[in-house]
Amino acid sequence: MIGISKLYCATVEPSDTLRYSRHSSKLPSHLLQFSKDKKPVVVWNMTRRCNLKCVHCYAKSENLVYDNELTHEQS
Repeated sequence: MIGISKLYCATVEPSDTLRYSRHSSKLPSHLLQFSKDKKPVVVWNMTRRCNLKCVHCYAKSENLVYDNELTHEQS
């Protein structure tokens, strides 16, 4: 997935160090400190419902309620 701040603002965030190596010339020097201790990024989609139409998205979702989903309290 493409970081929204990189896409719209042409900036990078500390999470970008998980995608680019420490020696990458694409990262500003102030972000290199975050790449020493790389940790996994976990994304948990609590529901399938989504009102976006992102071209790069893998989820086939629409803005409607799907059967057998967890409630916010359950998730």
